[in-house]
Amino acid sequence: MSVLFTQSWDIIQGKDVEYAQFIVDTYLPEMAEMGLIPVGGYYVEVGFGPRIVAVFSVNETEEVLKTIAGKKFKDLLRLLKTIVMNYRGSVLEPTGAVKRGKYTIQKGVWKLNQYYDLKPGVKKAYADFVINEHIPTMQRITYAEVTGGWNVLIGGISEIIAEFTFKDAMDVGRLLMNEDYRRITQKLRSEYAMNYTSRIMRSTERFDEPRWFK
Repeated sequence: MSVLFTQSWDIIQGKDVEYAQFIVDTYLPEMAEMGLIPVGGYYVEVGFGPRIVAVFSVNETEEVLKTIAGKKFKDLLRLLKTIVMNYRGSVLEPTGAVKRGKYTIQKGVWKLNQYYDLKPGVKKAYADFVINEHIPTMQRITYAEVTGGWNVLIGGISEIIAEFTFKDAMDVGRLLMNEDYRRITQKLRSEYAMNYTSRIMRSTERFDEPRWFK
């Protein structure tokens, strides 16, 4: 499974047109040239900000750490920060609990992400819970895809992120009312997690057609 580099920000008021042109014509192509492949762009509909989230995929942690320490990335980031504010960046490594291939571009989807830290002394019990209860329960909910589990290596607000994908907002709403989901999430929060929060995001049109690859 791929390592992810995520960035989030808010657009500075009055910079919308300049921002849109810069992201499509400059930022995404240059990030791809550096080996940070764009795989998702989202707007946070419910939950904490910043509101814009960009997701990039690399093969190895060492690759992203080397890239973001380089001059080319830092120069590009300085340009971005002239049109955005509240910038945040994170490096995410797969937990291994969710087995999948390369992280592919996420088009026309909605996301529900859970963010939390582990309570002290529950690491082994939590791993058993995820493998034997949490993932099987979520996989039985046919309209929700268990997309990934991530350890936050750098940045972020939590140690762990659980990522679920949906085809539309109605399916997100169905999940939130699903008794199995509510039961397993309550167990997660009461026995294993602390500082729990979540947010709902929709993919943006700038990532629906990755024309910077053409």
